[in-house]
Amino acid sequence: MTNLKAEWAYRPDALVVTVMGELDAGTVVHLREDLAAARAGAPVPPPPSVVLDLSGVGFLDSGGLALLLEIAKECEEAGQRLTLVCTHRPVLRPLELTGLDRVFRIVGTVP
Repeated sequence: MTNLKAEWAYRPDALVVTVMGELDAGTVVHLREDLAAARAGAPVPPPPSVVLDLSGVGFLDSGGLALLLEIAKECEEAGQRLTLVCTHRPVLRPLELTGLDRVFRIVGTVP
């Protein structure tokens, strides 16, 4: 069992993935699989944006940061815009410490 859960919804403008739990080296594989499943079921053409709602994430480590960078690269290659939704310290602090808060588009609520 994992301490990570992801749910997704398709909107005309975005694939919205809501992540809850801990995003760390031990759970990134589950988010990677969930995101692959969400993308596989996406309408054609896929939505122009991917929104990762990290509001329910209570812990983010270097494994999670690495996965976010992978997702950003995949989105760029697919011509999609990636947006992270996060407002609390356990997620924002690692992004700030690594300078990734200046790389990702970060918002306070799901657009």
